[in-house]
Amino acid sequence: MPVYVRNLAEINYLLSKADKETRLGLRKAERDVAKPISGDAERLTVQNIPRTRLGKVDWWRMRVGVTQRLIYVAPRQKGVRGKGPKRRPKFATLMMERAMEPALKRHEHEVEGRFEHVLEFVADRFNKVGKVVP
Repeated sequence: MPVYVRNLAEINYLLSKADKETRLGLRKAERDVAKPISGDAERLTVQNIPRTRLGKVDWWRMRVGVTQRLIYVAPRQKGVRGKGPKRRPKFATLMMERAMEPALKRHEHEVEGRFEHVLEFVADRFNKVGKVVP
């Protein structure tokens, strides 16, 4: 259940013409939009999926990523490499159903509000710095 932002790629394209400080501030603000989801997904993974804290790998840890088209939360650990059977072949599905989607649902309105603040930051920055010419 993703939260969609229409024209995010176009917004980021136009902002690529902005000064460096605005661009870096925007990237940080975009990452901050997803931080509550990341923290909640980590907590829900530990609570709702057995044995995630056992072993050498922190399977419950999440990371936030920002691309031109989306802001996402994903596990930090990439998966099992090499030959041999996977020990938990349905782990990704469990994480999605029991941790990541519920975390997004809990914070959906907060994410919308935070993204509005990001756009306000950009508008305020443009008002101070001046116009951006594409």
